[in-house]
Amino acid sequence: MPCLTPVVPIRRLGRQDDVMRVLKPEAAQDRKDKILNWVVYNYVSTGRPVSSELIASEGRFNVSSATIRNILKELEETGYLFQAHTSGGRIPSDRGYRAYVDNVLRLQKLAVTEKARVEDDYERRVEQLDGFLKHTSRMLADMSKWAGFVISADMDKDSLKRLDLISLGPKSVLSVLFAHSGIMKHAAFSLDKVIEKSALRTLTVKLNKRLKDLPVADIPRVIWKEFSHKSAGSGQDELLKKLSDYFANLAKNDDLLYFEGLNRIYENIEADNFEDIRNVARLLEEKDKFSGMLRERLRDCSLKSRALTGPDERKHLVDVTIGSENAIKEFKNFSLVSSSYCVNDKAVGLVGILGYKRMEYPRMISIVDNVSSMVEEMLGEWEGMDFEE
Repeated sequence: MPCLTPVVPIRRLGRQDDVMRVLKPEAAQDRKDKILNWVVYNYVSTGRPVSSELIASEGRFNVSSATIRNILKELEETGYLFQAHTSGGRIPSDRGYRAYVDNVLRLQKLAVTEKARVEDDYERRVEQLDGFLKHTSRMLADMSKWAGFVISADMDKDSLKRLDLISLGPKSVLSVLFAHSGIMKHAAFSLDKVIEKSALRTLTVKLNKRLKDLPVADIPRVIWKEFSHKSAGSGQDELLKKLSDYFANLAKNDDLLYFEGLNRIYENIEADNFEDIRNVARLLEEKDKFSGMLRERLRDCSLKSRALTGPDERKHLVDVTIGSENAIKEFKNFSLVSSSYCVNDKAVGLVGILGYKRMEYPRMISIVDNVSSMVEEMLGEWEGMDFEE
């Protein structure tokens, strides 16, 4: 009887297995990055830990469940993901958020429709609110559904280079101060009486002739003594009084921080998360601490801006800090997305959004980038204006 050799079934390799066998290191890393980005985005969108089963069923990565589990294990071992519970799904760590944000910053291209919407909203509402900076912080909060903030650079003991008074309507005037250091301050004034554009233009020329090169601290006294009461009862006299008070307060208080939408953070805090509630309450009590962190951030932006020397390089950058990357320990569960706005290549203010780490980073980056650009463009136009008799 002949000796029969056992027949071993030959398993036909599928396309997926072929890919696994010949996958190059670059392709493997790219796949790992895409799965990490998918996990972070899904967690940001739903607030629920992400399982390997969910990735396999909805991720459309064309890999086996075993491969996904191996990749998730690698991401956990390298500190990009973690499991809150042994049997639960994965949650992004600060490092995972950072990788996701860096990827967004590399690939993010602002949609034309989003840019147009920001421009329309800014142009429509800037005339309706009583403060330019306050409006900007409120708009950031409204658009992001988180908290928005704006802070301007310190005046210190600067002297005046130029003062522009711009009509925003019959009873509304925007004041823009340019200091010799390149720092700028701007504020809107609502009047009870009408001031004509021609009268405002004439007043601007006269004020600049007298106030140019004066220390900011001396401006209130000069306005009050030499300009006020010369047209008693008019819109011009009312504006001069408000300008005098504004410069007096400006000389005393350089901390112009506008912070809107803190209630949005309260609304998103889980009911039993008492630590975050305490941290947000502490932020209100220690506003100087938050302000100091933002001013340090603005100084960093200034240094980064100076390093950009190319003619086509933008002088403001979007900066994102996540959780433990923030200088304030109370912000370990929060992220800050911010950008400086510049005039004459100098950072003169900072706009941004404060929210939970589980924020929609691509949209937040777009909003902050767009708003800082709008502010920059508007202030650039004002800097270029020339007032002559």
